[in-house]
Amino acid sequence: MVSKENYLKAVYRLTEKGDSSTTTSEVASTLKVSDASASEAIQKLEDEKLVCRAPYKGFTLSPPGKKEAETITKKFKAVKNFLSENLEVEKAEEQAEAIKHHITEETAEELEKLNT
Repeated sequence: MVSKENYLKAVYRLTEKGDSSTTTSEVASTLKVSDASASEAIQKLEDEKLVCRAPYKGFTLSPPGKKEAETITKKFKAVKNFLSENLEVEKAEEQAEAIKHHITEETAEELEKLNT
């Protein structure tokens, strides 16, 4: 099951850091899910006002959605870098994907400090 955070992160990447638009099909392809699953998830994000949809133009992140996606991305990168650079963990990206859901923004900031 793909989480809301993973959808936000995918949209963030696909929309070049939240400034352009993307499509449900692009998100589905990125996350390796069906178009129907992606469409349902995007609708939920829209209901939460995290994405904005424009008919025939796709959708982009709303300002709150962009902020949340940036936080998620920051947490992921901090964990991934810590695991790969400090602990030399194999499959650091996979592990970081799982861990990012369970740490606070403050913990991510502390991990970043350890990476410098």
